[in-house]
Amino acid sequence: MFRPVRMCKLNVLVLDKHVAALTRALGDQGLVHLVDAAAQNGQHLLAGVDRGAALDAIEPLAERCTALIDALGVSPETAAAAQTYDRAQVTALLDDVQTRQQHLDQRLRELQREADRLTRERARRRRYPLQDVRLDALRPLSFLYVTTGQMAPALVADAAAALGEQVVVLHDDQDPARPGLVLVLAAAHKRGTVDSELAKRGFVKEDLPEPPADGATEELPTLDRRLAATHGELETARQERAALPSACGGRLLAARQQLRGTLAVLRAQQRFGHSALLTCISGWVPRAREGAVRALVAAVTGGTGLVERVEPEADERVHDGLEVVPVQFAPSRWLLPFRSLIRNFGVPRYDEIDPSLFVALSFILMFGLMFGDVGQGLAIAVLGLWLRQTRRPALAAFRPGGILLLLCGLSAATFGFCYGSVFGYENARVLRPLWMNPLRDVTRVLSAAVVVGVVCISVAVVINILNRLHNRRWFESVFDKFGVLGILFYWGALGLGLKAAKAGELRAGQFVLLVMLPLALLFVREPLHQLLQRRRALPEGPLIFILEACIETMETVTAFLGSTVSFVRIGAFALSHAALCLAIYSVVEILQKLPGGGLWSVLVLVFGNLLVILMEGMVALIQGLRLQYYELFSKYFPGDGTLYVPFTLAEQPLAQEKET
Repeated sequence: MFRPVRMCKLNVLVLDKHVAALTRALGDQGLVHLVDAAAQNGQHLLAGVDRGAALDAIEPLAERCTALIDALGVSPETAAAAQTYDRAQVTALLDDVQTRQQHLDQRLRELQREADRLTRERARRRRYPLQDVRLDALRPLSFLYVTTGQMAPALVADAAAALGEQVVVLHDDQDPARPGLVLVLAAAHKRGTVDSELAKRGFVKEDLPEPPADGATEELPTLDRRLAATHGELETARQERAALPSACGGRLLAARQQLRGTLAVLRAQQRFGHSALLTCISGWVPRAREGAVRALVAAVTGGTGLVERVEPEADERVHDGLEVVPVQFAPSRWLLPFRSLIRNFGVPRYDEIDPSLFVALSFILMFGLMFGDVGQGLAIAVLGLWLRQTRRPALAAFRPGGILLLLCGLSAATFGFCYGSVFGYENARVLRPLWMNPLRDVTRVLSAAVVVGVVCISVAVVINILNRLHNRRWFESVFDKFGVLGILFYWGALGLGLKAAKAGELRAGQFVLLVMLPLALLFVREPLHQLLQRRRALPEGPLIFILEACIETMETVTAFLGSTVSFVRIGAFALSHAALCLAIYSVVEILQKLPGGGLWSVLVLVFGNLLVILMEGMVALIQGLRLQYYELFSKYFPGDGTLYVPFTLAEQPLAQEKET
């Protein structure tokens, strides 16, 4: 538990001709957390730097380049081309690649539609009646009425019977379950009767296939050849489309990197201040890196740049609440995963104690109490160690979590020795508990959980008091429910409660002194504050004061009581963990007595322990995190600070933007 890295503000004044080079140099080094330089001077001697027009020109190009990379499916592992572009070259590259992509995609769609059409036509001709008849020979016969279409096969015989022997009905009866193709031949003067009878039976008219120069059998080879040729063209187009990402991906990635670099430079310069021929750059820097910034400015500007240092305590904007000093955590590999948990909630203020160490120790302690088992704890520790050491790219983001699992697993193994549990098996002849057995000492487990809660809550309140003393908020450090009076009430109530439970008596004088007096002082907090501020009357009247004071006093009591009781869940989950392991071994004993139960008992034992590690381990992590966020952070950690994020330039800007 220590304070964040000491920071200082640097105001850098350089000639305009050095701005582009200095911006790139600062971005390459990643040293300065930029702030609005034009707002630093209360007399408004500096004007803001406007890069809006350039941003409006570059941002669409960057978005278009990213969209094109995604559309082509360029792999992130593709090496960027070693090529430098200017804005015109990027535009030309995007136009060329997009045109090629659109042309190939359009050709693929057209070829696919043609292949689908030919496939349907081929199937249609194969199913058509009168395969060997020249279909075009039927059309010129004026005395003959020919119609084709689809009808349910079950109704074909009925239609033929209704139309009589002078009408010929031919149909495809290969699949009785679906409508088949029907060809009807009749005398021309019977057309009306034929159409009427067919319509009654759900006949759907369908024209003859075109061009019907030959019979359907003669047309099929021609269709097969056309379909094969279309498939060949389609495969060629697909290969060309698949080769497009590898052919253009490297150049697109290089263009995107340079576009992003340009955007980073322009956005950084938006925060600069400008006056005549000079430009001002302002930002926060770790005090240990101040020398590096000064050396960089001197090297880029040839010694003409001026650097002014301003301490946080002397900064008027910080004092007036217009600016917040950013926070950089002190480097620590072991605290890294716990700082990620903290950042998910918020960031400490610059003038507050860094809670990382307290969060780490309390979190590890809670997990061990809830998940005490030697074998299962070591399994989690081994998993965490492997996760920490692995170099697989897909798991790179989870590597810091390996430290969390390693430490929590070791804590669980330590408490496993205290509980006498190895992979859920508890037997004094195998491993004698050094402290207690959770299922046999329920009261002790719950009491230990409450003690842990009291210690953690007390440390949290002490941190809050130290933070306020450091910030010279003397009154709030004492007269607050999480200040000196609050913790005196908490300790006094706990002490008297333990004494009453043990001795069976409670003295009124001690109760008044240790419990009622701190609450009474908190009750009159507002009048005392007004008196110290030399104000004569309460701003909202006595009735509102009494109502608010009663509510705040009740909140003080319920906050400490609720938080303490909430820590009982640590003991409850320790009991549930032990009970679940006991249930697994009970099932194993039952299976061992059955014929062939040896194999099943081993499977239950293995998979049961895996289930406990997965489910109970996740529950213990979630509950430990919940206690941190809701029961401890609420007492000392508002989380409204600002994280130190230095301006960085991961990519090089476009060629024509380098000297703007």
